[in-house]
Amino acid sequence: MGLPHIELAQTLELPDGRTAEFETRGVGEPLLWIEGGPGFPAHLARPDVDLLADRFQCHLVNAPGCGRTNPPTESSGYSLQGHVAFFDDVRATLSLGAVTVMGHSWGGLVAAAFAAMRPDSVSSLVIIDGYAGERSIPEELAAAERDRAFARVRSRPWFDTALSALERTFDSRGMTEEEFVRMFNDCWPLYFADPDSERSVGHIARLRRELRMNKEVSDLWDAGTFEDDVMPLLDRISSPTLIVAGELDFICGPVWNRPIADGIRGARYVEIPDVGHLPQYEDPQRFRRELISWADGR
Repeated sequence: MGLPHIELAQTLELPDGRTAEFETRGVGEPLLWIEGGPGFPAHLARPDVDLLADRFQCHLVNAPGCGRTNPPTESSGYSLQGHVAFFDDVRATLSLGAVTVMGHSWGGLVAAAFAAMRPDSVSSLVIIDGYAGERSIPEELAAAERDRAFARVRSRPWFDTALSALERTFDSRGMTEEEFVRMFNDCWPLYFADPDSERSVGHIARLRRELRMNKEVSDLWDAGTFEDDVMPLLDRISSPTLIVAGELDFICGPVWNRPIADGIRGARYVEIPDVGHLPQYEDPQRFRRELISWADGR
């Protein structure tokens, strides 16, 4: 039977004839959201951007191959450069002018590349628990951060099942979308510092209902098809930049995000305590306060 599609509100036709699926939420200066994964759809970020909807006109856009957005005609359209070109085409077609680009997790990688490669299109850059490529920090630092995060939840009854599922997601090539979603849904508690809190339980339930995946792009990135090192590009970023990291994020936490902030001139780095990979969910008030304070002072 498969997974039902969750649609964004609108579609548009790009100059080359591709269809892109998008949704606009809020009022104010334009913001373009880039979802993570790769391959996750943008509807997952509705709660993220609604936190800011009184300040920004937020545009959720399904990346190539997600939802009703056409896949690229060639696999290179799934590369970092291909994603940047796609999102910039959407921005221009919507006549947005220069935008705040906000990316979460893998979306932060694309957002940083976007700001570096298309500086005239980007007025500001926000990266939430992002990273600059798999080889941007030593593995021992990543492992130590992962162990610190897991120490808080290792005794929970769901931990072994979640960890086993997580290990299988790191090479999910050959799985169907439905198989991947079923497996990944066991992992969600690991992405929260306090997954058993009432707030986290609600978010986890929604994510489990709404998770979808473009397996084509995921498989290509899992196979190492594309270059993902954006560290050499960071000194080309000239826009005001905010980097937000959850203190207890096991996968893209502070050790991944501090070097990004160090590599971008004038970037502001904010570390939110006692949260995991989704600080905007676990501490939305602090996340919003930090972002609005930064936006006011740009």
